[in-house]
Amino acid sequence: CTPGYITHYICQKTIRDTVVDKFNKVKNWQCSDFEELKENIEYGNREARVEANEIINSIRICDPAVGSGHFLVSALNELIAIKSELRVLQDRQELPKRIKEYDVRVEYDELVISDEDGDTFKYNPSDPSSQKIQEALFEEKRNIIENCLFGVDLNPKSVEICRLRLWIE
Repeated sequence: CTPGYITHYICQKTIRDTVVDKFNKVKNWQCSDFEELKENIEYGNREARVEANEIINSIRICDPAVGSGHFLVSALNELIAIKSELRVLQDRQELPKRIKEYDVRVEYDELVISDEDGDTFKYNPSDPSSQKIQEALFEEKRNIIENCLFGVDLNPKSVEICRLRLWIE
């Protein structure tokens, strides 16, 4: 199994570069890096956020030796962190609203959610705003797993382990 810091680094470097390239192609932009891309995203405009999510969700990632699925889980976390950093992560309402009161990032190959004060998010089912965040993250993960992440392996048991690991996510 590849150590987490390695899969995190590989995902962060390659996926962010891929996101920049994808936006440059679709929007005919000339962003040279992720920081420049962040400056071009119109996160205050709902239609622009929806389009940005569609562009990110059009990326396909395949692990040709999936093993336990560690790389794909790292890719899943990185895609969600990218959406948060670009400020296009949205809830699941009919007219989606941006999730702006929380920061979602990857630390030590784990998804970390914190509020504007830096306090770690704790799910509280009786709190409607907490429920909104949990539902949004669940739907984001489900959508990315079903449409963006692919893996193959010579060992069929590895594929089953990977599927289980993604299901747990």
